[in-house]
Amino acid sequence: VDNAVGERFDRPGIIVCNHQSHFDLVYTLMLSPRIIALTNEWAWKNPFYRGVIRGADFLPVYDGIEQHIGQLKALTDKGYSILIFPEGTRSEDCNILRFHKGAFLLANELNLDILPLVIHGAGHVLPKKEMLMRKGKVTLSIEKRISPDDQQYRNDRDLLSTAKIFRQFYIKRYQNIAQNEENAHYFQDFVRHNYIYKGLDVYKECQKNLKNIQKLEEEANELPESGEIIIKNCGQGEKTLLFALMKKNLHIIGQDPDQDKIDIAQNCVGVPNNLTYQIQNEKQ
Repeated sequence: VDNAVGERFDRPGIIVCNHQSHFDLVYTLMLSPRIIALTNEWAWKNPFYRGVIRGADFLPVYDGIEQHIGQLKALTDKGYSILIFPEGTRSEDCNILRFHKGAFLLANELNLDILPLVIHGAGHVLPKKEMLMRKGKVTLSIEKRISPDDQQYRNDRDLLSTAKIFRQFYIKRYQNIAQNEENAHYFQDFVRHNYIYKGLDVYKECQKNLKNIQKLEEEANELPESGEIIIKNCGQGEKTLLFALMKKNLHIIGQDPDQDKIDIAQNCVGVPNNLTYQIQNEKQ
């Protein structure tokens, strides 16, 4: 938890956080016992979650946030802060999605500060479309409160503009955290998990190819930040996957003459959009 601003959550506000994983709620609620979360329809009606979230005074927003202004004001008057994920759903690739305007409408209606939280890593530990957790590091950065009078971020007459401004703020802040955290060591276990159920021989080869992680880190640092490169003799793809995760704006083409290895590489669940594979011509 990075709390350089010294936030104590002793005054109510609208807590805004990006959304990557089921863990996001756990990490944000640990910051203070005086936080109430707003939920979507899926969570509110889910048989596993609904008993807990209703008993904790969480409220649904799928029927319109305006329907609950009175209840929310009563809670904030008691000193509770309201947690909202403005993206409305978890991001599959951890990028910041479009922000909806509900959080900013509520902040205006209740005349409350906005408390930005930026979470990084939760979507790598437990991605949206997976059921198994991985080892990893999660960073939760608490940003400076933004008062109702701050015209740089808040526009009472145009909530869509406010939502767009906040999204840009989150994109930049998230990129800063990612640049500090996302090195070869950070993604090593993520890459390894892509091969763990592909057979013992494949997994042993993966372990071997990821053993010298420091050398892979040095190779990645020599790659350009953008453009397109071809990596020949990529084998079953551990190195190309690692590089693609570290260099998100670089299109990487992995080539290998062995079709079986190409099949293994391109059928990993964690292959990002900036990584493609193709058969390598033996004469190349």
